[in-house]
Amino acid sequence: MSRHDIFECMSVLALLLGCLAIQAGDAPALPKVTEEELQRIERVPSAVFPWKKVAPAAPKKTANPAAPDDAVMDLNSGEIIIKAVGNFSREERSGKEILTLTKDVEIEQLTTQSVLRGQTIRVVRDLKTGQTELLEAQGGVEVVTAERKGRGELLTYETQYGPQGQLIKDMYTIEGDFRKGVRAILWQGDDVIEAEKFVNDRRLDTFRVSGGPIAIMTIPGDPRQAPPKTQGTAGGMLPGLGVSPGGKIRLKADGEMFYEGSSGRVRITRNVILQQDPTATDPGMRITSDEALLTLLLPPPGQPAGTSVFSGSLKSMECTGRVEIKTATQTVLCDHAVLDMQKKNFVMEMKVAKDEVRVYLTDKKMALIAPKSLTVNMETSEFHSAGSLRMESFSGTPPSNRTPVLPKAK
Repeated sequence: MSRHDIFECMSVLALLLGCLAIQAGDAPALPKVTEEELQRIERVPSAVFPWKKVAPAAPKKTANPAAPDDAVMDLNSGEIIIKAVGNFSREERSGKEILTLTKDVEIEQLTTQSVLRGQTIRVVRDLKTGQTELLEAQGGVEVVTAERKGRGELLTYETQYGPQGQLIKDMYTIEGDFRKGVRAILWQGDDVIEAEKFVNDRRLDTFRVSGGPIAIMTIPGDPRQAPPKTQGTAGGMLPGLGVSPGGKIRLKADGEMFYEGSSGRVRITRNVILQQDPTATDPGMRITSDEALLTLLLPPPGQPAGTSVFSGSLKSMECTGRVEIKTATQTVLCDHAVLDMQKKNFVMEMKVAKDEVRVYLTDKKMALIAPKSLTVNMETSEFHSAGSLRMESFSGTPPSNRTPVLPKAK
């Protein structure tokens, strides 16, 4: 049954229910429906959620197939199954059709194998165009598409079209509930992001994560470039600053994360922590700062974007404000740090010319002090400063300009 047929059936059902309500006093008792009669309809529970590994069926060709990166289902195309335990209502208002379903509601789109669940789901359609303009789900919301999976307490998906049929709004929001202590969670492939709110403007290709985001993400490596030669913690001054792209990155911030797809920029604000996932031989590098800006090298047009949250390899990373860089054997304190993956340079500098970049070598109990700035070549481990370098001894543990708390692995 097509989506159009479903809505037509719902309209007829609403009218029939109204007629039955008016004539309830005169109507004879309805016949009982036996369990045997119910068994005539095959009742197969959905296996799409919670995220079982199910081989997807071949998609049917439709006039408006869902985009491969959709995070919400497209109700304007394909066959749809709607289930609900509670009440159903339909009304027409100002040229709109408003459908409201309650209690354990599930909407499954067969074409894309997408599922939306919630305790209350409201659908608003334009009667003239047939377009779904608002999809709103509340209470224990779960959404699954071919690319992404999400969970929260409130989901809204809004679309709006201009007089010529052009798309002028295409935005979805997933929120948690602070009062219930529930945060929204979004999965894509092996990546996961947790926050108070997600806002994805699909027309402008922007993605905002607000309310203390915590994430474990993959930054794809650039296949055109060889990995840095100095990796791990053995050999050379500042050896642990070798960065291996394509690995897992843990992220935590008190502010928000904003991704702009057109430029490939990811800006993260307030007490940012970026931590490489440790390996058997390398505990990974951790960078803490007030703000961080990641610039991604976007894939060429037509090339698959991959399964991670963000598309493209890491081009550069810029950290600003009370920057602390820690490895197994070093601690670096500075005001500003820029990692350029193409030039293979890591530049650390101070805002004030008279201040110094300090590198504490914990295994040697020595501190390397560089006036104003220090630049490290990621391939050769060579370094130079804006002025004369000097070494000083220190005792105990290296000082810190921050007190970070790392997120736990999911």
